[in-house]
Amino acid sequence: MHPRITHLDGMRGLAILMVIAYHAYARWPELLPYAATTQHIPLFAFGWVGVQLFFMISGFVIFMTLDKSRSYGHFLKKRWLRLFPAMLVATLLLYFTAGFFPEWSEHTPESKNLIPGLIFVNPETLTQLTGIEFRSMAGSFWSLYVEALFYLIIGAVYFTAGRKYCLPALIVPMLLLSASSVLKSLGHPLLIDVISKFGFIHYAWFMVGCLVYERLHGRDKGYHYALVILALLINFSYYVKNNGVMTIVPLVVVMLFFIASFYSKQMERWLSVRFFTAIGFVSYALYLIHENLLIAMMVKLNVHIKNEAVMIALPVVVATALYYVAWLITQYAEPALRNALGQVVDRPARA
Repeated sequence: MHPRITHLDGMRGLAILMVIAYHAYARWPELLPYAATTQHIPLFAFGWVGVQLFFMISGFVIFMTLDKSRSYGHFLKKRWLRLFPAMLVATLLLYFTAGFFPEWSEHTPESKNLIPGLIFVNPETLTQLTGIEFRSMAGSFWSLYVEALFYLIIGAVYFTAGRKYCLPALIVPMLLLSASSVLKSLGHPLLIDVISKFGFIHYAWFMVGCLVYERLHGRDKGYHYALVILALLINFSYYVKNNGVMTIVPLVVVMLFFIASFYSKQMERWLSVRFFTAIGFVSYALYLIHENLLIAMMVKLNVHIKNEAVMIALPVVVATALYYVAWLITQYAEPALRNALGQVVDRPARA
């Protein structure tokens, strides 16, 4: 086990706090009037980069997981058993609580919308392939679709071509995405539309995490840096095009923060404090449930509470309650489901 793993747990805690702050105070001003006051505060406005932090952590730990896996199948099974139990619990929780929150139309799911989360495929792709209109159970699920495909790709490369081809392989879909406008003009619009929904643009962040891990283990090569810089340039150009040049600032800050945490004992100690690691422990389950339940609850409370100062304080209370829900999922439901599913998955192998 890498000696610095504790601080990564703390970093997961920090990442989910950033995302919650963004959703509670900046993302939904049209639903939550108080957000008009808070949405431009940088701490809240740029909280969405918590997802990029999650991606970098995933990139960092992926080689550890691959190195401990016997085969591609074994690796995929471990990843599925890591992701699926909490996703199943969270999806069902969101589905069955929806009726309590009629105030928020985003949170009135149909049973077919259980499918994208449970198979980790984004709803746009499912809609394009089937012609049936799918939507995610929660907006925050989008990053799990990106993660799942990343695991499929990097695992395939690692177990066929080998470790040294992992980083080069991750730049390929990003380059494909960059060339999409050219490919579109050649007459494959549907294919390009499907590709564009896979989230390849975010692979730059996985690559940063991978490179930091390889560097710490003395396996970094010069061309790795060139690939990661190219990936970041592609990623930054996407954000500049869609959100303006200032968007690069929080992205660069969060990347430097991630890298520095491996070289600064002070940062490592700070991220390892109990507050962050405790939240990091439940971060996955909390990430899955927080947006729907937090926003729906705030919309409900907003009907009755007209005091803006009280409303601004309330997300902290609601998020704290959700922390305990996520803790119950992580501590009890997830391990029980994982053990049960693990036995089912293993059974054919023993037969």
